[in-house]
Amino acid sequence: MHPPTTENGPARRLAHLGWALCECAADIEAGSMEKAGRCLSQAMGLAAAIGDGPLPRLAEPMAYCLARRLIRPMIPAVADALIDPSDHLDRRCVRAARRNFFKLSPFPKAAVAVANRVLLEAMENEKNVHVIDFAGPAAQPCQWIQLLRDFHGRPEASPHLRLTIVHDDGEFLAKASASLADEAYDLDVALQVHCVAAKIEALDFNDLHGVLGLKSGEARAIVCTLQLHRLLANAAGDDAGHHVNQTASVARLQQMAASTSCPPSIIGGEAVLDDEADAAYRSPATPLGFISPPLTTPPFQTPPALTAFLSAARAVVSPKIVVLAEQEASHNGVSFRKRFAEALGYYAAVYDSLDAAAAARRRPAADAERAEVERAVVGEEIRGVLLREGARRRERHDRLQQWALRMEVAGFRKVPLSYDAMWQGNDVLGRCGVGGCESREHAGCLLLCWRSCPLYSVSAWRPDRGGSAYGIGCISLMGEPRRAMNYAE
Repeated sequence: MHPPTTENGPARRLAHLGWALCECAADIEAGSMEKAGRCLSQAMGLAAAIGDGPLPRLAEPMAYCLARRLIRPMIPAVADALIDPSDHLDRRCVRAARRNFFKLSPFPKAAVAVANRVLLEAMENEKNVHVIDFAGPAAQPCQWIQLLRDFHGRPEASPHLRLTIVHDDGEFLAKASASLADEAYDLDVALQVHCVAAKIEALDFNDLHGVLGLKSGEARAIVCTLQLHRLLANAAGDDAGHHVNQTASVARLQQMAASTSCPPSIIGGEAVLDDEADAAYRSPATPLGFISPPLTTPPFQTPPALTAFLSAARAVVSPKIVVLAEQEASHNGVSFRKRFAEALGYYAAVYDSLDAAAAARRRPAADAERAEVERAVVGEEIRGVLLREGARRRERHDRLQQWALRMEVAGFRKVPLSYDAMWQGNDVLGRCGVGGCESREHAGCLLLCWRSCPLYSVSAWRPDRGGSAYGIGCISLMGEPRRAMNYAE
C-alpha cells in the first residue's frame, strides 16, 4: 500500500495523516511492531504540522489507542501501568459533556423528535401509556419534557403517562425526575416516573417485569437510543474469532442478507458498494473521505444477552412500538485493522459536524464545550471501540441492515416511519443552522447524515403477532432501497 498523493498541500497532509494511522493499525494487527511505531511517529508529526482542525484533533485519541495497543504485547507491565483516561473521568464533567453534546449536535435532537412523533402516533387514543426509555449517553430531561407536552397537546385528552428511565447515573435520574414532576404540575397532567439506575447490560432480563414495574392495562412503548449495541458482546471471547453458531434458519437469513441491497458507503462524495470499499484505502478529493469504510461486521449473529433482552421485550413487555436509534457504523468486527479504518472515517465525520456546530453557535464558550464533548463523550466512545476486546468491548456499533435482521429474527416487524415523523427529524436539522446536516429515508427508516455520510439510524418496530420468534416465517427483509429523499435540500 502506497501513501496517497494529491496536488493540494493541506489536503495532501490530511490524506497522509489518515494513511499513516491506518498503516499503523494494519501493522499492529500483523505483528509488525517496529514498522507500526514508525507509522505512528509519522502520523503524530503530520498532526502537529497540520495544526488545529477536526482531523488533527481526532488523531489524538486514535493515536492514543494505537500506542496502547502497540505497547501491550511488547511490554504488558508498562501497558497495564499507564493511566487510562476512562478511569479518571469526573462524573460531573461527563454529565456536563453529555449536556453539551445534546446542545451542540443536531443529530440526538433529531432522533428524539422522530421518536416522540412515533410514540404519539402509536399511542393515539390510549388512556394509560407506559414509555420505557433505555436512555443513551445523549439523554437529557428536555426530551421527556417535550414528550409530556406533546401528549398534553394532542386533540384527545392527555393519557395517564408512566415513564421508566433506565440510566447508569443516579444523580442524573434524580434531576430528570424532579424536572419532569415540575413540568407535569405546570401542565396539570398525570405522570409517574420510575427510575432504574443501571446499565442495560446489567439488567436481569429474567425479571424484566419487576425491574421495569410493569402493570396491567397499560399500552407500552420501548425507546432504545444508542444502547442496544452494548448487548452485542459475546462472552465466549470474540477477539479469538469464536462466534455463536446459529440455527439453520439464521444461516438462511445470512444468505438472504447477502443478496439484499443496503445503503451504499459514501467515499469522497461518490457512492460505492461495501465490497468495493473494502478492496483498498482511497484518497478522494475531500479530506473526510480519505479512507473507504470497510465491511467489518462479522457473520450474522445474535449474542445471548441480546437474544435474552429481545425475547423478554417481546414476550414480557409486549410493546405496541419499539423505537431504535443506533450509530450507523460497522465497529463490531474482529479485525482491528478494519475496525480502525471504519472508526477513523466515521469519527472524522462526527468531529467535523461538531466543529461546524460549535462555529454556528457563535458564542465564546462553544469551542470549549465542543472540546469537552470530544474528550469525555466521543473520545470515550472511540476508546471503547478500539481499546477494549472480548466481552469488555461494549461499543459494538452495527449498520441498519444488521439491526433489521436481528429485530426480525427476534420476532419484530418493521413499522415504516410516517411522513410526519421524518419531517420532524428534518425540521430539527433544518433549524439547527448547521449546513451539511441531512436526513435520508431508507426502506421506511431514517438515516441522519453529515455531508452525505450516515451517522445515525432511527427505525420503528412492533412484535410480529403472526409469526413465532426465531422462525423463518417471521422474516421480511428490508427490500431494495428506495430513491433517497434529502429533506434538508
